[in-house]
Amino acid sequence: NTVPGTVVALFSVRDRDSGANGKVSCALEDQLFFSLRPAYKNYYELVTVSALDREATAQYMLSVRAADAGSPPLTSTQSFSVDISDVNDN
Repeated sequence: NTVPGTVVALFSVRDRDSGANGKVSCALEDQLFFSLRPAYKNYYELVTVSALDREATAQYMLSVRAADAGSPPLTSTQSFSVDISDVNDN
């Protein structure tokens, strides 16, 4: 079981363009149990929004959408899984 605000992953994004086209923002798609928060420069933390319990859900499938600040913005989506470990709570 985890408490809300627990960091479960740290990742970075990059765009090799310069100027506005090189500035990237990220967002989770359709996710209620996790959120993203900027950590440092192009790094983001994946944090829990609510308590997670392996007995209720053992794996979460997440999609992160990255978009640059160009006009029109170019986007990319990356999907990955978060496996929940069990804690003996008996």
